[in-house]
Amino acid sequence: MPDLRTPEELAVIYGGTMPYGEALALQQRLHAQVVTGEGTHVLLFVEHPPTLTLGKHSDLAHLSFSEDHYRMQGVELAHTDRGGQVTAHMPGQMVVYPILKLSAYRLSPKRYVALLEEGVIRLLAAYGIDAQRDSDHPGVWVGKDKICAIGIRIKERVTLHGIALNVTNDLTLFEQIVPCGITGRGVTSMAALLKWTVDLEQLRLKFASEFKSLLDAGIAASRRSTPLQWQEGLSTI
Repeated sequence: MPDLRTPEELAVIYGGTMPYGEALALQQRLHAQVVTGEGTHVLLFVEHPPTLTLGKHSDLAHLSFSEDHYRMQGVELAHTDRGGQVTAHMPGQMVVYPILKLSAYRLSPKRYVALLEEGVIRLLAAYGIDAQRDSDHPGVWVGKDKICAIGIRIKERVTLHGIALNVTNDLTLFEQIVPCGITGRGVTSMAALLKWTVDLEQLRLKFASEFKSLLDAGIAASRRSTPLQWQEGLSTI
């Protein structure tokens, strides 16, 4: 499990293609280390085999078929403690799980989600893709199509879960669900928009650099800010 690079106070790790449960167990170990101060903050990059993840309060009506139907197709279903509804994972996505103590970066949960969105928006802009936020639906969008889902949990003021950016992945699994519980919208990927294959390794490195810059800028800005009001819990996709 190699480090991509290790900037100060932020280890960047690529875990390869990992079953969802294995990646979750790794997140939980890293989370425990950050909570106790025994480990550094981490950006964990992974890819997952075909998997549907459901947030803590997901509506099963957003699944188009029975859970057994998906499993017979080789698609894992994972019930998680993150916020949000159902979303799909598969190889070719850039999945990022930041494990961060938000107080170290002077971030509230709301500002943390905005920072994740901004990091993805800036990353996509570097590839010529004009992406935006949607005030009604968290995540990152290109027009009416979602390109990046965000679902987090904050436990003991340390983050879990994260983002899934569609890069070169096959999007057909999204057709078998209501992605993030949002009707009347589509899903897209960098490859679908650019019509060429993006180098995932370079993309990870670019995102790690952009995210670290945003974290550092947030610290500088927050020194002039009023104290944050903390809240435990979930942020939705």
